[in-house]
Amino acid sequence: MRSENYYTMAFDSTHFAVAAEKYIAPHIAVEVMPTLRKITASCGISLRIEEKDIEKLKMLIAENKPIAENSALYHVTGGQIKPETL
Repeated sequence: MRSENYYTMAFDSTHFAVAAEKYIAPHIAVEVMPTLRKITASCGISLRIEEKDIEKLKMLIAENKPIAENSALYHVTGGQIKPETL
């Protein structure tokens, strides 16, 4: 069962969303999802990451500058969306 508390990554373009999914998926579970309406600066495709995987995600993104520079991370908890630092 999926948790209501999770992280989502939004991207500047579909290209970066697809590249990030291919880069991250071998290491942690990710799901492609529509970008949440409250996140306005995005291409419309986001990735869902469970809370337990956030430290691994941050480590992976730190190793990939193009993805880091063209994405934003948000924590979704209790219906609230809060920007996070990558």
